[in-house]
Amino acid sequence: MRFAITGANGLIGKALALRLASEGNEVRAVYRSAEPEAFKDQPLITSFRGDIQHPETLDEAFKGCDGVFHIAAFARPWAKQKQVYYDINEQGTINVCEAAMRQAVRRVVYTSSAGTHGAQHGDQLINEDSWPVTYHTDYEQSKFNGRQAALSFIKKGLEVTVVSPARVYAPFDPSESNVPRRMTKIYFQRKLGIVPASGSGIGSYVFIDDIVDGQLIAMLKAPSGEEYLLGGDNLSYLAFFDILAEVSGDRYPVFRVPYALSLGIGKAQLFAAESVGIKPTITTPWVRRYLKDWGIDSSKIGALGYKVTPAHVGFEQMLKEFR
Repeated sequence: MRFAITGANGLIGKALALRLASEGNEVRAVYRSAEPEAFKDQPLITSFRGDIQHPETLDEAFKGCDGVFHIAAFARPWAKQKQVYYDINEQGTINVCEAAMRQAVRRVVYTSSAGTHGAQHGDQLINEDSWPVTYHTDYEQSKFNGRQAALSFIKKGLEVTVVSPARVYAPFDPSESNVPRRMTKIYFQRKLGIVPASGSGIGSYVFIDDIVDGQLIAMLKAPSGEEYLLGGDNLSYLAFFDILAEVSGDRYPVFRVPYALSLGIGKAQLFAAESVGIKPTITTPWVRRYLKDWGIDSSKIGALGYKVTPAHVGFEQMLKEFR
């Protein structure tokens, strides 16, 4: 089969392209800036320079494809102009779907974010029917808008399935979206862990191989019009570092950063960004977000064969980079 991938040089896109090619599929890898080095020795992967904000650049890549995996997004914690989130994550999705229809592509799998479903209410895990009253960030709002835009194309004859990953991690990938890997790097290079507030906030940590499995299930097995949350083990920050220590055999101190100090750091970084353009690693909306619980229920896609890689198994793969 032949598939196109937007955002093919990102964390998920790169892993998906390599998996598809390894299984004998022809892959059209769409990238905006730098062609991934990993694709240069892959005869089944053809790279196309394209930009989802310029739909005319997508047609050649989508031509003759059975499906499109739309993964490209703007996921940074801050942008000088907030409109960039909506130009890329919402309008860009419309452009992808329109290009897919022009090229008679059967299905688009849209990669949303588990964050669009809001935080937990008490001990109740987040599922596909969970929705927040408001969003913390323009990223979450724009990804929700992109979800709605993609699903609207079903009425026009395009099959659309949505996948919403939680906190993805992968070894040997320093991209901004690989936050658990950054946490791991600090732990082993600085010999300490850093957690917000009490460290009890829950996140769902999902291994990259599981994300790729979920993408393939959504393309090949799932009905059109459905959304699937792609989660992993639901862990507190403290439990994350406990597993790292257990798997590696190296236990280092974990420092708790008080909420007020975390907010102060977020405000200072936001001020620096807005004043002199220094890119922040975190802002106050993201500080507030990370103090909540974000445990995921993946049972819906589990019924289609999705399986969670246990954290201690996935972390063992991530530790190879630091040994």
